[in-house]
Amino acid sequence: MRADRLIAGLGLLALLAGVSWWRSADSIPGDNQSPAMARAQSPDQIDESRRTAIVLAAERVGPAVVSVNVVATQVVRERSPFDDPFFRGLFPPRERLRQVQNLGSGFIVSEDGYVITNQHVVRGATDIVLTLMDGRQLPAELVAGDEVTDLAFLRVEAEDLPVATLGDSDDLLIGEWAIAIGNPYGYLLADRNPSVTVGVISALGRDVQPESRGAGRQPQVWSNMIQTDAAINPGNSGGPLVNAQGEVIGVNAFIFSGGGGGSIGLGFAIPINRAQRALDDIVRFGSIRRPWTGLHLVDLDSDGQPPWGVEVERVDPGSPADQADLRPGDIITETDGQVLPSPIEWQGRLLDSPSGQPIAITAERDGNVFNVTFVPQEDPLVLADRLETPFGASVVVVNKTMASQMFLTYDYGFYLDRVDATSGFRRLGLRSGDILLAIGQRRLDGAEDLNEFVDALESGRPLTLFIERNGVVSRISTR
Repeated sequence: MRADRLIAGLGLLALLAGVSWWRSADSIPGDNQSPAMARAQSPDQIDESRRTAIVLAAERVGPAVVSVNVVATQVVRERSPFDDPFFRGLFPPRERLRQVQNLGSGFIVSEDGYVITNQHVVRGATDIVLTLMDGRQLPAELVAGDEVTDLAFLRVEAEDLPVATLGDSDDLLIGEWAIAIGNPYGYLLADRNPSVTVGVISALGRDVQPESRGAGRQPQVWSNMIQTDAAINPGNSGGPLVNAQGEVIGVNAFIFSGGGGGSIGLGFAIPINRAQRALDDIVRFGSIRRPWTGLHLVDLDSDGQPPWGVEVERVDPGSPADQADLRPGDIITETDGQVLPSPIEWQGRLLDSPSGQPIAITAERDGNVFNVTFVPQEDPLVLADRLETPFGASVVVVNKTMASQMFLTYDYGFYLDRVDATSGFRRLGLRSGDILLAIGQRRLDGAEDLNEFVDALESGRPLTLFIERNGVVSRISTR
């Protein structure tokens, strides 16, 4: 019996040893390597694993990103010691000029040298120089800038320019990778190579309340913005926001910094489709065409509940909306089949609509639903004739349509369209956007009054000039 048990025990040990050997042999990939060695990768494999989609996207777009170096002239206005408008007219505040440098980012979008950046980067520029990743420094021409969209388009003359590929900002997903490329803090880092920060698309279709620009100045339209937590810092403005495929999907514009000045993960970019539409206008028409409908809209008080809509507050006379018989009090609920939730959303849709494209509107009046279609026209202020003066400024004659469009108190006068930094008007305390209403008792009613206006100022005799600024009428006395 003992011998039988011994033989059985030896047989069991042999069986267990065989099973153990089989499991070990099954786990070894054909040689004598250990499992840890089997899991190790070769240097080539490691190097390949490092080349992620983000790395490839940065390599693809990075060479087309440029530093934008701007020299600009600023008018510095000293505060008047008088609060009373009468005394401010007698003793207008002093002004002085100063040269300032500004730095930002941009990116090349065509082989013939078009570059996109932010308008606030090149505002007031007298000289613009672009620095490329390959070390070239190229003087740039400001082709067009638009305060409303905060987009500016530059152009350089050079060969073999790297070009960024543009994507589709209407085809984005919340949570997908977002890569911000630019030159934070300009040349402080003493390197022409752009920086890359990575995050995700945090939100889409963000509407940010614009700042008022005063009479005649449409505020910036921050509608349908792309929100990202990819770090955007000073100097990144105008640079590209890129997806994981290496396509530009937005133009980095601004951040909420919480008062510290740096990124806290709330960055916003202008959709690239909006920039592409503006660039198409420049190529086709030579300028950015700002669509005008003549509609002035306000929020509809619906306690935040559907149905959505906006109310027509005013309609400019002679405008496309006026010709379509839209009236104050009408409720617009849809445009081109899409629900319209707010006035700023309306402005954003106009900016994203190609020039000359009809807009279909669904509206309600006295409980009845109706549909109208009209084609926006170009901004009448942009189309208006500029009259030059010998004082380093140009004016536009105000009419009823412009007065309504710009929320002016009176429907006559001269709109100060351009006032040079060295203009004699500045010594009177005048600035761009002011409306010149009258000299003494003489109302400035039309183009024929311009010569009288110029003669009166050149005479050197004391005069009283009435102006409107930001809805307030005041007077300035010349000596």
